This record gives sequence, C-alpha cells and structure tokens, in this order.
Amino acid sequence: MNKTFKPDALIFDADGVIVDSEILWDRSQEILLSRRNLIYDRNYLKPKLAGVTMLQGAEILVDYYKIDEDPQSLAAERQKLIEQLFKTDIHFIPGFSEFLQYIDKIDIKYCIATSMQKRLMVSVNNKLHLDELFDNKIYHTEDVGNISKPNPDIFLFAAERLSMLPEKCLVIEDSPHGIEAAKRADMYVAGLATTFEPAILNQADFVALDFKHLTSYLANLL
Repeated sequence: MNKTFKPDALIFDADGVIVDSEILWDRSQEILLSRRNLIYDRNYLKPKLAGVTMLQGAEILVDYYKIDEDPQSLAAERQKLIEQLFKTDIHFIPGFSEFLQYIDKIDIKYCIATSMQKRLMVSVNNKLHLDELFDNKIYHTEDVGNISKPNPDIFLFAAERLSMLPEKCLVIEDSPHGIEAAKRADMYVAGLATTFEPAILNQADFVALDFKHLTSYLANLL
C-alpha cells in the first residue's frame, strides 16, 4: 500500500466490479460454444476476453477454437445471447451498494469507465439505475472510438471528464486487461477479486478480496 497516495477520484469498471455480469458472460460463452460441440475453456479464455469489444472477443474464440465462421456473424450471435441474459438476470456485486454509501459521505468524485456496450447498459439502468447513482457519469469505450482495454484511452477520457489528473485517480478493476489499461494511464489501481483469483491481479497496487476489504484500503489512503 502506498500511504502517500491520496485519491481525489474513483473510476469504476462496471462488469464484475459493480454489476454481477461476469457469470452471464461465462454462460453466454458456454451456450455459444456448446452449439458447436465445443467446451468453454474459462481458465485460458476469460482473462483474454475481459474488457475487449464484442468483435474482438469473437475473433479470439475463432482463433482459439479454429472455428470456420466469420467473426462478425459470431459476434452478432454472441450479442443476442448476452442481451437476453442481461434483460433477465442482472444484479449488483455483493457489497457495492454499501461501498457507494461510504464514498458518498466523503469528498471524492467518482464515475464509471467501462467496456460494456451502451446498448447493454440500457438493460442495466432499467433494473439498477446506474445512471442515477453516478449522475450520468458513465463512459464507454464507444466514447473513445471502441479502443478497448488494455489501451488506456477510456480511463484517460474519464479523468478528463472529471477534470482530474490521471495520477490522482484510483481505478477499481477486476481484470488483468483493465489493470494494465489503468497503469498505462498512470493511475493507481485496486484489483477486486470478484472475477479472478487474487494472484491474477498482482499487477494492481492493491488487491481487495471484496468491497469490505476495499473500504478499509480506501479509508487508510484518505
């Protein structure tokens, strides 16, 4: 822990950090591949799929499984699957609501910077109202030309929108790609072990096991 760092802003990823959606992404992958008599290799593929665009994810699957299909059509099928799941089974990550109540009591800005598509965020907002909770400060890779993580563009865009220097921002991420993107943006990163084992997140400045752990970490910084 770097006790000399005091964040002035928090930047949240959405999938797997705020929204308990990674299990839905896994389910969509399983269904997609089972239709082709293939088994989803989560341990290998999950770190590569997290934080990339729908098309990039399809290209990764095509390459890994040597699927003789157009990645565009596979991405479209993947899109339909995940949209159906998002409409029926979306929830907050345990502990997020309490963490948000905590940061609302302290003088700190916060926003979301996510690879989640805007069209999927509609389903999330219909149920969880993130747009209200974050005062519409929700930024997508679509806002930066679909340049996905591990590129830093989305985090730099979010910091600019908050009128914050990157080095004064603390990013909360659950994936290796997201952590790499935040570090490339010259930001501090707290890895949240909701999707991956803590060891996989070891490039973060701190790894929190859950939101209670993250609250203690943040309290020690402020």
